[in-house]
Amino acid sequence: MRYYVKCKLKPQHRIKLAKSIKSGSLAKGKIFYEGMQAALRSATIDESDTVHFVEVCYCLEGGLYPMAMEIPTLDDYFESVEVKDARFRDKCTMECEACDCTRAIKLPGKPLKKSLDLLPEKEIDATKFTDYGRVILNRRKQRVGMEALREIAHECASSKVKPIISGAAISGLFAIFYDGEYFRVKNIPDTVESREILEKTALTVSESVESVKRNAKQSLAGNDTFSNIV
Repeated sequence: MRYYVKCKLKPQHRIKLAKSIKSGSLAKGKIFYEGMQAALRSATIDESDTVHFVEVCYCLEGGLYPMAMEIPTLDDYFESVEVKDARFRDKCTMECEACDCTRAIKLPGKPLKKSLDLLPEKEIDATKFTDYGRVILNRRKQRVGMEALREIAHECASSKVKPIISGAAISGLFAIFYDGEYFRVKNIPDTVESREILEKTALTVSESVESVKRNAKQSLAGNDTFSNIV
């Protein structure tokens, strides 16, 4: 799931937070390391020093409560951590790493990185902390299904487009590509052929559609009124 998080920055930890984000040490060694770094690098802060961000978390799918593993780390810097679903669960397709469900959410305030004086960043390669669920996708270029994947593979071979990321969702495999703009191919059947095509474009999918569905059915989300299970 993707969550909208609000938390008040502890005044005495402003410098500590700035250093930990800039150096890349915040949440280092944690399973959610890159996700939290990406979320806070795209966060905003309002006049009350409340920080707003969207973060991907799989605690619910793993049988825990939302952000169960992340909150102890956030507590080192923030207080009054408030977590809510960034999207109605009955609309979720579980492609959290690159879903477009939260792209339209406008976070209030000004960029946290600007407030903490983190620009420009030289100490660390910030491009590795990119949340592809928040980058702008060109929906007019979006394609659907196996035939679209075959066409994109041909374009990748001719260097017209660059493969970015792929994964599995309830509705099928998906992949994001870049040709000067980001766009997505979705609802790709999870077959041997589709995986071979993705591998030829230098993309791999670690999970399967069935495993995503199975994990979701075993989670607390399976008992929710607005379950995302199909």
